[in-house]
This record gives sequence, structure tokens and C-alpha cells, in this order.
Amino acid sequence: MVAACAGESGASALLPAPSRTGWESDSPWPGFTLIAPLQSSRVYLVDMSGTEVFSWDTDSKPGVATYLTERGTLLRCQRVIDHPIFQDAGGHGGWIQEIDWNGDTLWDFRWDSEEGLSHHDIEALANGNILILAWDRGAREVGLAAGRDPELLAGEEWWAGAVYEIRPTPPEGGEVVWSWHAMDHLIQDRDATLPNYGEPRERPERIDINGDRDPDPPDEEEEAEQDRQMAALGYAGGDDDGDGDDDEDEDEEDPEDAARKARVKNADWLHINAVDYNAQLDQIALSVRRYDEVWIIDHSTTTEEAAGPRGDLLYRWGNPFAYGMGVWEQRQLLGQHHVQWIPEGRLGAGNLIVFNNGARPREWSSADEWWAPRDAEGRYPREKGRPFGPEKFEWSYAAAEPTEFFSSFISGVQRLPNANTLICSGAPGHVFEVTPDGDVVWDWRSPFGPGPGEEEDDMEEFPTALFRATRYAADHPGIVALREKGAAIPDEPGTGPPTNQYEPAEKE
Repeated sequence: MVAACAGESGASALLPAPSRTGWESDSPWPGFTLIAPLQSSRVYLVDMSGTEVFSWDTDSKPGVATYLTERGTLLRCQRVIDHPIFQDAGGHGGWIQEIDWNGDTLWDFRWDSEEGLSHHDIEALANGNILILAWDRGAREVGLAAGRDPELLAGEEWWAGAVYEIRPTPPEGGEVVWSWHAMDHLIQDRDATLPNYGEPRERPERIDINGDRDPDPPDEEEEAEQDRQMAALGYAGGDDDGDGDDDEDEDEEDPEDAARKARVKNADWLHINAVDYNAQLDQIALSVRRYDEVWIIDHSTTTEEAAGPRGDLLYRWGNPFAYGMGVWEQRQLLGQHHVQWIPEGRLGAGNLIVFNNGARPREWSSADEWWAPRDAEGRYPREKGRPFGPEKFEWSYAAAEPTEFFSSFISGVQRLPNANTLICSGAPGHVFEVTPDGDVVWDWRSPFGPGPGEEEDDMEEFPTALFRATRYAADHPGIVALREKGAAIPDEPGTGPPTNQYEPAEKE
């Protein structure tokens, strides 16, 4: 379906939100859960007791999403260690591999030049192509020339957000067949001499280059603590010798490292951390952490069309302050991760769902789901002068004592076939499953940290951190393919105790 640009009221009748009736669950949905610990190059498949049933040893730590394909292979973002430009950026990758069950690399792809780096997430399309997220690197002057407020750009670099569609050319490399660049869709109200000058609230389909402004920004001490936590998670920062050990005194930062960090401060403008594709609509959803928003863009365009009005945002939601139609305190999303459309055949099919991390002053997390109001043509009408809808979530989960469930970084969510929701609270490596009524029916804390040869002495705080966790049915084509290739994966995943702290055996 060809999507149209966002329209005003009266464009077309809105479709009803998906029905939520007829779904009940009081037990976990059995399957095998795929995890890729941030501190390890090993990837695990565990059963419902949390016991390892299969694992892959890979060439690098995650950078960062990992998927099981229907062919029984891993499609994996990996981290280029000590990249001279991007190593301090949260979620940096630069390297994508498809790995067979026995560890053989079937496809090796790098996007790690000085001009840009892939990061966070990828999306496999039915035609065999791969959507990747990437930073397009530019100098500070590029951002300033487009209207960026100098107060929001402390360093000397500017990293804009982009989506590239890659046609793989195994065994290595790939061809860019489509791309979308956020810098093609800007508006700003600071400098009337620039061609992209305008009122953001009058053009919400455009991106206010200063729309990520925080009215109450963190101070230097708070910023330093955020940086420290990302490094402790294994989510940002380099590994000088490849094993994570820092040869410098803890209290004396290497001058070269300090200079690099100063050069790239505030360079990561958008920090897009997730991508999802809706084949029926031919649209792409993006989780934009710095803006506390989810954006939807049109994929039915050519690259040339994507650079023009057809590449403007079709829909945005989570923070109307970002386009001048609300106040900061009205944000519904706060540093969210893992946006996706709920698949057909599941509770809320067609809705969007995210892990809503939380941020100052809300230091607790939630899993949140909503219907993006649209018509049958894939457009997202809104009332003139008002932000995109809806006004509230369709479904939310938070802990009874909210602060007991909190991961300010990383994390993920998955709607399961029985209407339950699998939630990965990333920092503590806590994976649990809740019913539509919010009852916890499966609860597991991963014991998997650094793998063999990766034992590190500086990982006590978040040794088992996970970017995401994904559950696959026992008869999922990828699981079946693994068995057929020779992997000793049981036919059934069991049910497991509600909580299990399995201690993995040493692997030769």
C-alpha cells in the first residue's frame, strides 16, 4: 500500500483501533529465548527454565541487536572495537554478520568508515534486503548551518540519522538500494535567513533541528554519571586491548580519550535506537530517543523521493513539545527503545509497542502500547492545530511498586501469541512475562555475563546486561532448521519454574 503524507482532518475516515476482546491468559507462553549479553561475544538460546540449550561463539560483542532467521542462522549486529570516531557512542556497531549454526560466517558486512557507522538495530525484509540504522558524520558547521542552536552542540562533530536499505552480496559486502536521511527534512525557527526557516507547529511533518531541547538539561555531574553507566553496561566506550580492561589508572583519563570525547560531545543528534518495517503499509517505524518520539516514514518512495516531501514524517508520537504543540511535562515516551508494530494474530495487532525506559524525573520503566490513528490509505490524519493522536496508551505495564522495574538504557518488549508480553529490563538482565492483566507469570534473571576469555574486572555493576530478549516457538522455522542442521535443541522448551538462576556449565 502506498502511504500518503500526513493530512489534516477530513482526509478520510479513521480505521478503528484493534479489538482487545477475546484474549485471556494466566500462564507463560512456552518457547526458546534468544539473548546476546552485552559483555560477551557468545549468544545463547535458553529454554523456559533458563537453561542453555544452544549457543554461538561470534567474532565480537553485540553492536547491538541479534535475530534468529527462519533459515536457522543468526543475523547479528556486532561491535567494531576502538573505532577512532564512534567508540564512545552508545549502541555503536559498524559490523553485521549472518552466522550459521556451527559458527561459520555466511555474510560479512561493514559500515564503519570515518564518514559513518551502523548502530543499534537492523530489519530483515522479505526480499532479502536489510534495513540498517546509521550515523552520517559531519562537522559541527554542518549542524550550525542547518540551524542547530550552538548551545546544544558542545563538540566539533555532527552525526545525523539515516536509514539505508542494503542488498547483501554474500559472502561479504552489500549494495545500497535505498536511503532516507533526517537532514533532508528539517525546519527551524532560530534563523530567518536559512531556507528551512518556519514554525515547527505549522509543519509537524518536518523535524525541528532543535526539537530535542531539554528545558532542564542534566548538569555535568549527571552527564558524567550517564556516560559511566553506558560504559559499565558495555554499551559504549572502547576496549583498548580487546578484553575490556583499562590499562590506565581509574582516576586518570588518558588525554587522547579525553580529547576524543570532547570532540564528539552532543554529536549524536537523534540517537535512533530501533527500526521496524510494516510490509502491509510499506512504512518504517523509528524509535528516536533524543526526541522521546516514535516516527513513521514512507518506504514506498525512491531514494530521490525520500529526500523530498514524500520523505517527511508521516506520523510522530510521544512528545508534542518536539514540534511546538505541547509542554515538556506532556511527554508520553521517555527515552524509549524497541518500537515495533504488533504482528497479525496477536493481541493488539497493528498497534505500536515500546519499552518506555523512563528519564528524569520519572525513574521507573513501563511497557506501553498504542494505536496510531490512521485511515485505510495508510495516512495519519490529525485535527488542525493539534498534535498527532492518541491522547493515551491502549495498554501499559508498570510494576506495582514502580521503582522496582527500571532500566534507563537499552531494553525491549515483545507481544507473544497468547496475548502475554515478554519484557527485557536490559541493565539488570531481567526478563519476565506478564499477562494482559499485568500478572507476572514467568520471571528470570540472566546469569550470563562475559564469556570464556572475556572475564573482566570492571563489570561488577551490570555483568549480565542485555539489549533485548526474543522468544521463539519450538516449531519456529529457525528452531526447526537448527535441529535439522544438527543442533541438539529439545523438541519442547518445558515450562520451567517462575524464577531460575541457572548457572551455565563451562564450555570447551
